Amino acid sequence: MTVTRDQFTDPDGRRIGALALFRNTAGHPLMLRKRNRDELPWCLPGGCAVGGESALAALRRKVLEETGLHATPGLLLVEHYMPATAGRAEGSNLIFDCGELSPEAEVRLKEPEFSEFAFIVPDQLADAAQPHTAARVQAALYVHKIGGGAVYLEGAARPVVP
Repeated sequence: MTVTRDQFTDPDGRRIGALALFRNTAGHPLMLRKRNRDELPWCLPGGCAVGGESALAALRRKVLEETGLHATPGLLLVEHYMPATAGRAEGSNLIFDCGELSPEAEVRLKEPEFSEFAFIVPDQLADAAQPHTAARVQAALYVHKIGGGAVYLEGAARPVVP
């Protein structure tokens, strides 16, 4: 016998990640280097929402925890759906435009988790970040460049942008 759940009133659990796209004056994204990853360790600031927390509240909380920066989220640039794997729950990662950081902005890293930060040249993202992260950031930079809209990505595939 199959039990059917009402997905509106009793949904399956899903992960929601909220990530910040900060840029320097040259348009390069702020990336954080994870201490627990030797290969392709760079990621955007941000993280998962907890129960009862909106994506924007999670973004503000995680960015402050990880960098000491106060994020002011603007446009949603990318939604990236990732199916479940053996080590990760199904979910979506949302990238919000958080603007250009002034050269005087002080980034204070959460030391146990991150070892450094950098503004990475977009052409070097594939050599610095996991493929899904590089795809997200490239898509977000593209949407920012064209001035609006949003990109929807599924799985680990690279985005198709003109």
